[in-house]
Formats: sequence, C-alpha cells, structure tokens
Amino acid sequence: MTLVFFALICTFLSFYFACLTGVTIKRKIVFTGCFIVFSSLLRVLINVNLNNDYYYYYNFDIFHKPTSFLSFALNEPYLYSLYFFFSTFIDTKANVFLALYWFNFLINSIFYIWLLYIKDVETWKKILLFVLYYFMFGFVLLRNGPAYILFAMYFYYSFRERKFNWVFTALFMHISSCFMLVTYFHHWRYYFRALFVAPIIVFLSFLVLKPFLTSVREFDSILSKISIYSNGFPINTLMHLLFFVFIIVLTAVGFLLYRNKMLHPILVTTLLIYFIAFLISPVVAHRFSPYLLFALLFFPFEEIKYTKLMRILNSFSVLLLPIFIYTLFNTHKTKLYMELFMK
Repeated sequence: MTLVFFALICTFLSFYFACLTGVTIKRKIVFTGCFIVFSSLLRVLINVNLNNDYYYYYNFDIFHKPTSFLSFALNEPYLYSLYFFFSTFIDTKANVFLALYWFNFLINSIFYIWLLYIKDVETWKKILLFVLYYFMFGFVLLRNGPAYILFAMYFYYSFRERKFNWVFTALFMHISSCFMLVTYFHHWRYYFRALFVAPIIVFLSFLVLKPFLTSVREFDSILSKISIYSNGFPINTLMHLLFFVFIIVLTAVGFLLYRNKMLHPILVTTLLIYFIAFLISPVVAHRFSPYLLFALLFFPFEEIKYTKLMRILNSFSVLLLPIFIYTLFNTHKTKLYMELFMK
C-alpha cells in the first residue's frame, strides 16, 4: 500500500513541477525523468486485470480471426491488429493483454510528455487534463484512449493552423471518431450548412439501407452499437450529471469571456455533438466529453499572460491531487481497495 501511494503521489508531483512555467529546462528534464520512473512503477504495481474494462476487452469477440476483409475493416481493426501482432510471439492470452496495456501505457506517457513541453497551453489546463484522463487513457481504455489522444493533438494543431493527418487513423480505433472527423473540413465555406444537413441525410440513408445492412453479417457489430446508443444507457451514478454541469459552466464562462471565439467551427461542432449525446444519455455524453474538453482547453483564446490570477491558478492546481487519487480508484475494481487497505 505504502509503495503504491508513494508512486501515485510522486507521479502527480513530478508532472506538476515539470509543468510549472518558472522551471529551467534542466529541471524540467529531471522532473520529466521522475515522471517516467514513478508512473512506470505505478504501472508495475497495479495489476492490469483490476481496471474496470479488463474482462470486457478480454472476452471481446474481435479477437477471433475475421471472417473477411470487410469484417476486419468495419470492426475497429486497431485493437485486433495489436492483439494479432503480440500473439505471434507471446503464448498466453493473459500475457498478450499485459503487452497491450503496456503498449497503451507507452502511448499515454508519450502524449503527456508532449503536453509537458508545449508552451502555449496554461499549466492549470495541463494539470486538469492530466488529473481527469491519465488513468482512463493509460490504464483502462485500449481502443478509444488512443483515439482521444489523436484528436487532442489534432485539435491543438488545427487551432494553430497546422495539419495533423494522423487523426484519420482514429477511424480504425473507435467508432465515435467518425463523428468528430467532420471537423477536419471546418475550413470549408459551407461547413455549418453541411453540419446541420449531414445528420439528416445520414439518418434517412440509414433507414433506407437498414434492411440491406442487417442482411450483411459484417455489419452486425456496428448495428448492435447503434442500437445500444439509440436505446441509451442506465444512469448509474450522479457523477455523469455533475460532469455535465461542469461542462455547462466551462462553456458558459467561455461564451461570457470570448463570445466570438467560441463560435469557431470545431468548438461549435464538439459542443453540438456533446449536447446531442446527452439527450441520448448522460453516459453517452460522458464518453464524448474528452473530445469537447480537449477542444475547449487547447483553444488559444488569447496569448498567455502570466498575470497574478494565472499564477494563482497554476500554483493552486496542485490541489487537484485528491481528484487524481480518486480517478485511480474510480477506474479500477473494488479489489484494488482490498489489495491496498486490507493487507
């Protein structure tokens, strides 16, 4: 227990100190090194099968050999491809999954190290994104975690008029990225018109083609997901509603301070998709919320000025440590509590 909490707190503090603007490059490199060491130690200490989604992935149908190329292409082939790659030289399925989670941890670590070194995102924003999503992306989500990361980087570069075509690989990772990829065409003159017309066309096309699609076995997985999302999910926690309130407040503050800039096509699109998702279910909206938060927090509303308020926000972001600890336990099964507190 003591070693886990030591690694947990040191992971947070090393990331926090590496984020601070007044740190010299040499100290930043030292803190980054500490972050790599302590986060890796944390990954070693926490069994991968304790995360909430482990057995969902472990029993996932996609790990059977695809019946056709169409079946392979339509069923989010990223994870199957990784599984097939690791299984060529690893014998047991449990060890293959251990390799998958370590690979996912590597991707997540690279992303957060990249986040440490970008200079035009405020420290408090970096800490907030770290606290909310570090364990979710690096310790739990094997498919949509990398997709969220790709879109985070895409939003960052797009807002600064730089291309990031790697975002298209998210199509092979998770179906939710299909909706967000419309933002790639945000420079198009008729983008907003298309944004409101396209859903109607897609919906009508789906109704017309549904009898054909149901007769093709390869579309079974996609159709089942559409059915699940359209029927909604049971609300099993107040946290989804609280998170929705947090999003509303953050968005309202954005419109209050930067009304015109909040009308950027990418921000409008992510907000629209998020609110539509909430009408379906708060749980569905929660799954789309990382896209929206990355877009809002990476948008350069104004040039960074280290005012007294900004210095206070940056310094006091260390107080988010309890939430960081909470997200570890929230993303893992009750057995983790037992292992830490009952031994």
